[in-house]
Amino acid sequence: MVKVLNEQKHQTQRMCLLSHARRLFAAQGVKETSMSQMATACKVTKATLYHYFRSKEEILKEILANRSLEIQTMSRSNLPKNLEECFYQIGKGHLAHMEQPENLELMKILLSETMKNAEMKKYYMSFVAETITRGAREILAPYLKGRKTEKELKLVFFQFMASLIHYNWNNKMVGNLSDLLGDDETFVRRLAKTYAGALLNS
Repeated sequence: MVKVLNEQKHQTQRMCLLSHARRLFAAQGVKETSMSQMATACKVTKATLYHYFRSKEEILKEILANRSLEIQTMSRSNLPKNLEECFYQIGKGHLAHMEQPENLELMKILLSETMKNAEMKKYYMSFVAETITRGAREILAPYLKGRKTEKELKLVFFQFMASLIHYNWNNKMVGNLSDLLGDDETFVRRLAKTYAGALLNS
């Protein structure tokens, strides 16, 4: 194992390399991006790049692992007072999260790589399963107090997040939906009310 003399400098360089790699992967695909291209974009030698990462696959996994979702920061201690407000905060947080260029790049990578890379598909699906389970147990369950099964909560949480992702995909990648659905605030408020009502009134 290579000794790291300056941990902070090492980590800063590592994140810089991941940032450049993410941009290249999003623009031209993982398979089409070489380690040489990444080294050039990062203004380092190939040897330096290999010092940090053994392969493109390792870089891709690291990019996915560093993805921070807003729901992961929510805990039982800071949940809003009611379920509708909880859904609303998650929705607003997700849209704000996707305003950041690096997260749009990540979305492009995921859409491309999970369709053609079986290992990445498996890795990402395990990430989705973990996220949905956490959302059901740590976010929704405290409001329902045993009135719904975990399976029911997982389904609702998945549907809610899927609606957000689909809305964001259309707005950011395809075309603006504001004339049809209203602005982000209107959409998220209605979505939160719909899903909170579906859980509380059924």
